[in-house]
Amino acid sequence: MLVDPTELIGFTESNSSIAKLLNLQHEIAALDMAQNLLDWNLSTSAPKGATEIHAFHYAAFEGMMHQRWASKEMGTLLQKLGKQMQKKPFTNTDRGLVRQATRLHEQATKLPRNLVEEVSRVRVISQQAWAEAKVNNDFATFAPHLARTVSLKREVADYYGGENRYDPLLDYFEQGMTVRELDRLFIPIREASPALLQRIKASNVEIESGFLTGEFEHSRQKSLVEQLLTYIGYDFNRGQLSVGAHPITVWVASPQDVRVSTRYGKYLPGSVMAGLHEGGHGMYEQGLAPALMRTRLARGVSLGMHESQSRLWENSIGRSLSFWKSQYHLVQETFPIFQEISVESFVSALNVVKPGVHRVEADEVSYNLHILVRYELERALIEGELSVESLPRVWGEKYMEYLGVEPGNDTDGVLQDIHWSSGYFGYFPTYTLGNLYAAQIYHSLRQQFPDFAERLTEGTGFIRQWLLEHLYRFGSIYEPDELMVYITGEPTNPTYLIDYLNSKFSQLYDL
Repeated sequence: MLVDPTELIGFTESNSSIAKLLNLQHEIAALDMAQNLLDWNLSTSAPKGATEIHAFHYAAFEGMMHQRWASKEMGTLLQKLGKQMQKKPFTNTDRGLVRQATRLHEQATKLPRNLVEEVSRVRVISQQAWAEAKVNNDFATFAPHLARTVSLKREVADYYGGENRYDPLLDYFEQGMTVRELDRLFIPIREASPALLQRIKASNVEIESGFLTGEFEHSRQKSLVEQLLTYIGYDFNRGQLSVGAHPITVWVASPQDVRVSTRYGKYLPGSVMAGLHEGGHGMYEQGLAPALMRTRLARGVSLGMHESQSRLWENSIGRSLSFWKSQYHLVQETFPIFQEISVESFVSALNVVKPGVHRVEADEVSYNLHILVRYELERALIEGELSVESLPRVWGEKYMEYLGVEPGNDTDGVLQDIHWSSGYFGYFPTYTLGNLYAAQIYHSLRQQFPDFAERLTEGTGFIRQWLLEHLYRFGSIYEPDELMVYITGEPTNPTYLIDYLNSKFSQLYDL
């Protein structure tokens, strides 16, 4: 289905079948919103003692939504609409609605409700166990929860079927993506990243970045992040900033209620860049066409496309000199120590390349190697080629192989991410997909606006408006590959990310 930017986004509600499908989705959307509110509460402020009872509530919501997606009523209606669409005119929004509903109906009919509910219940319990294990540096207490999650995700994958167990889990987050296609896209990145790292290590350029670490008062960090989010266009009238164990975005009811969180520590970019990252997610959801509300189309089309927006705002824009020329005064006013540091030195420090053990604090050159470690390990877990018990050891070996560093403990190693405790196997690759998409979209932006750097010193509104028109408003009407061709003129091409990294860091490190 070709993207039609001239067509008004809206449904043919005069068609009784479309109207009925919308009514069914409105009911599911209400359940989804209630579950998302619970998810936000669990991630930010729920008392630990309530975890078990909330797990049953969370599972109940999931079960009710599953029942509605899998119902005979839904199936019969979608069959009727499928036939009608061969004969009658429908909008692309209608077609997107039916496509997404058909996909979800087919997925739901493959899974028994009790399995769906158990996966959700275990997720809530597992997340709490992970949070405690991370604080206590104790993988052993989390291992049984992870083993249970892996077992359940294998069972889900087997019900779905596919060339291998991992494919359907990957497809859940990135529609149409397979291991075969993912490897094709990732191989150039796997080859180019270490090569660029070696060139940087061999350079004589030393960049001072120690001033980014210090005793930065958390309330001041929060104020700084709020100001930056407001500047780039995140709407606090339809959003909220909170703190959590892991930075997240929860689209409670897109586009009207989209909440973000970050975390605060001694490394200032840890909160600032995470804030911009989650702000990218948030603006995508807030930019959806209002007509899509209360339907499954009211969300970003895929996790890879979502990550393209978080990585675009965090890195391509948020680590640029043009961006900070107008915003660095906020940092200096919030933390006077930076008044003695030039904006050029600050930006260079934000971009310093220094492979470490933490993914969320990784530089752009080494970041994808962090993802490759996780991708390979989670595939091995799902395929039964790696045991949960051996995960910390193999994690360390992979880090030494790919990045030349090794975590000194489980907190800085295998416990650093929330994803596996949530059962999100297949999610990690979307970060590198997001980098691929972001670099290609960024190239299109630069082509569209030859004076991009100069414009950025004056504000980000032109970027957000362009993204709103070319991506955000469409929600999930179109598939990711259709949007990429519309936005950039060609399918996903790894060359853009490789060229972006080589150009940016060759200049920074005088290569």
